[in-house]
Formats: sequence, structure tokens, C-alpha cells
Amino acid sequence: MIFSTDFSPLLEDFDKSERLTMAAILKYFENAGSRHSDAAGDSAIKVSETLGVAWVLTDWKVCVKEFPRYGQKIKVETWSEGLVSPFGTSRNYYLYADGNLAVEGTSKWVRFDIRAGRPIKVEADLLDRYGPEPGKKVFGGEKLAKISLPEAFEAETKIQLRRSDFDFNNHVHNLNYYDFALEALPAKAAAAFKNARISYKTALKEGDNAVAKYAAVDGKSVVAIYAAGTDGEAGALACAVEVW
Repeated sequence: MIFSTDFSPLLEDFDKSERLTMAAILKYFENAGSRHSDAAGDSAIKVSETLGVAWVLTDWKVCVKEFPRYGQKIKVETWSEGLVSPFGTSRNYYLYADGNLAVEGTSKWVRFDIRAGRPIKVEADLLDRYGPEPGKKVFGGEKLAKISLPEAFEAETKIQLRRSDFDFNNHVHNLNYYDFALEALPAKAAAAFKNARISYKTALKEGDNAVAKYAAVDGKSVVAIYAAGTDGEAGALACAVEVW
């Protein structure tokens, strides 16, 4: 089942060149998937509260063919590929601007028992409700490449977490890691990229701070976001972001 939904962009979704931002694209993809879940009777907040179960996002890859412009009509198509492991699935996306394909994306999700703190097997009847499309892939069906972190970084930015960074699961919301990475990028790199790869490792929680470390690697910009204690020293890796 290809789930299709329209979006009405807001002024804040555009940069000064009237281009839709990568942050807005990620937001539309996330919300398209959420609407599909609602239609499948798998509402994220309701299931989390009543069953203690959630879909946990582990990876993104998004490639922009042409940034949508202010005033264009936006439509997103999304679909599940079905099981890619006993514990998870992939979800793919197309974003159209005035009917033309502008952005492709893919994401990986794991079914997670919040109370037990571990992945659980995905029920077959649950995925059936999503109407999976296992033969319809993006990026030629290639597997997501691992983000290689450098041995040394060129700069780091300390991140003070805010209450508004946390979502209904009491973790830093997944899209906010991209915002943290953007703060750590040099201005020139932040203005030039059209592609993003994000890999989530450990959730930042209440009481954490964060530090984002930047380096240029093989023509790409890489930011590693770490949990940090009160002394500001980097601890566990929370998220890696690569843009080019």
C-alpha cells in the first residue's frame, strides 16, 4: 500500500532562498509515516501508552534532487517494505513538489518494548495492516552504508538540552539530533549539502547534556553527537550524522 498525504508548508519550513529545509523534509517524512500508522490502527502515542510498545527509528537516508520552493504544493508518498529482520522494517518515501519528484528517502525501524527496554519481534498481522510493498525500493535497493567516524575531530559544540527537545517517550526527539548536528557544521558546509544520512545509537534522556563533534571526511561532513556529563566530557555515542 502506497500511503499518500499532502502538506501545507509553513513559513518556518523555508530558508532565506525560499527553499524547503532538510529539517522540514525530515519532519514531513516522519509525519507521513505517523499518518500511515494511524490509518493502520497503530497510533504511536496510543500504543506507547497502552501497550508500552513503540517503533524506534534507527536510520535515515535522504537525497534531494531539487529543493521544493516556497509556494509549491507538497505531497509525500510512503510505504513499508515489510520485514527486513524479525524485529524491524524499512519505510521508504517520495516527496513531490507540484507533482515532480523532488526528494527520495528511506528509514529503518525496530519494534521495541519500552518497559522491558529491548527489541521485540514484529507481529505479522501488524505489518499486514500496513500493506507492505517489498518490491518497491529507493536508491536501487542498496543497503545503508555505515557512517565512518574519524579518529580525530576538527571542532566540537556543546549542546544544552531543553525540555522542548524531549518527546512523549521522554527521549530527545529523533529530528532534534539533526538540529544539533546543524549547529556543529561550519557555515559553508551547512549551506551546501543536499543529502543526509543519520544513524541513531543511544537515546539522550533527561539529565543528559550533549556534545557534537565535527570533521570533514572524504568530501562529506560528519558530526558525532555524544551524551555528556556535567563536566562536558563526551560519553556514549548518541547519533552520527553525515551530509554531502
